[in-house]
Amino acid sequence: KNLYGAWMDNIKDWCISRQLWWGQQIPAWYIKPDITFELPQNVIKVGPKPFQELYEPIVCETKEEAIEIVRKMYQEKGHPEKSIESILKCIEQDEDCLDTWFSSWLWPMEVFKGVSNPNNAELNYYYPTTTLVTGSDIIFFWVARMVMAGYDVQKEMPFKDVYFTGMVRDKLGRKMSKQLGNSPDLLGLIEQYGADAVRFGIMIASPAGNDILFDETALEQGRNFNNKMWNALKLVKMWEGRTTDGGQQLSVDGGQWSINWFENRLNEVRAEVNNMLAQYKLSEALKVIYSLIWDDFCSWYLEWVKPGYEQPIDKNIYDKTVAFFSELMELLHPFMPFVTEEIYHLLEDKKDDLCIKVASKNIAINKNILEQGITLKNIISGIRDVRNKNVIKPKETIKVHIQTSELANYKSVENIFAKQINAEAIFYVNDAVAGTITTVIGKDKFYIETEQPLNTTSQKADLEKELAHLKGFLVSVEKKLSNEKFVANAKPEVLALEQKKKADATEKMNIILDSLKGM
Repeated sequence: KNLYGAWMDNIKDWCISRQLWWGQQIPAWYIKPDITFELPQNVIKVGPKPFQELYEPIVCETKEEAIEIVRKMYQEKGHPEKSIESILKCIEQDEDCLDTWFSSWLWPMEVFKGVSNPNNAELNYYYPTTTLVTGSDIIFFWVARMVMAGYDVQKEMPFKDVYFTGMVRDKLGRKMSKQLGNSPDLLGLIEQYGADAVRFGIMIASPAGNDILFDETALEQGRNFNNKMWNALKLVKMWEGRTTDGGQQLSVDGGQWSINWFENRLNEVRAEVNNMLAQYKLSEALKVIYSLIWDDFCSWYLEWVKPGYEQPIDKNIYDKTVAFFSELMELLHPFMPFVTEEIYHLLEDKKDDLCIKVASKNIAINKNILEQGITLKNIISGIRDVRNKNVIKPKETIKVHIQTSELANYKSVENIFAKQINAEAIFYVNDAVAGTITTVIGKDKFYIETEQPLNTTSQKADLEKELAHLKGFLVSVEKKLSNEKFVANAKPEVLALEQKKKADATEKMNIILDSLKGM
């Protein structure tokens, strides 16, 4: 801080030889001092002494302007035209450069030629901008000088916020440099993984303000993400020629519920991402979008609306799926511009481009259907886990008996649930069903009926393991709630969440204890 203060208090013009560094060549024009001029016969002089005034630089933008200024100056002094022409041949620009940071400090204005043309319409429209993105190692060398130049030239700060990217380091924590030879070949990485995958890998691993430990596995993750989206595109395009206007799939297969759920999930994430971007949480925003596309859209939604083998798909579902896919590409576009633009146009014939498209606005969400979606995913995953543990083959159908106090939550998603777990029938019961595999998911009991012989010992061990986990969890929650300092200082919503955790854990423990009694 003291060093920066010393620099700011002792600002000097910096120049450096063009052979040693790069920068903006000084716009000053001189006549070479070692030239013998060709003069009229009645004036015999060697060297530039008769033209001593030319040692004072002519400052202008181009050599042509300098020539015209010198010509006019000597014409007014009555010099012969032949002498003037000799002088003009000797005019050259100063070989030194303004230092590289001086060249940069004019950047906010000079991208619009604002210094030479302050009334430029583009400059007036775009200046000042909102955000400067740069590294923290050039706060003074670049950022502070752009601020000074902005106030000096435009009388206004050039930007409102400065976003400092993390320093890219190797696995040993060393700053990447040519001297150490630890910098990756960026063009080689793009050739190997693709430009979007490289962008993804860097951004997913760079939380705001933190340094980045470069690892190619993040680039592999980006490439896999690209492949996932391409495969999803191929799947959706396969349905294009199999659409029907019957409208049956919307109600029979739970298609309308699936559409409503994903629409709300998409709107929820869009609002979350917009909030993160406003706080410059770029890495966190990308992670949320990644999860939405990979998990919610590809792994869940597409599976829920996918028609049976060689079966038609309702046109309303297909059109809505294409619209969802397009909106996802719009959401991801700032992070991965190339693959998203390509998929956006391959989905259907579009007249606009994502790079100039106005972002969709936030829409209110239905929290009930989102909670219902979470429940559905949990029970599907839970039943699949039970099938795997009991070695029930995927093609083998089962019958599921559900003991629940919230029947309405299952009725609207019953068809999706049955299809996803390959259940030939779903029943709702009030008591335990003998001769079945028992499991507890959330607050509900599930009795799975299969032709395979039962292993009650294994079932009992699983329930006891779950009970032990819940007991430990309950102890940690009760410890928090018994802490007077925590209760006094915690926000009401935080306190309510902890109390809900306690109630849910207690209720689930009671359900498991009841199940164990019947074994």
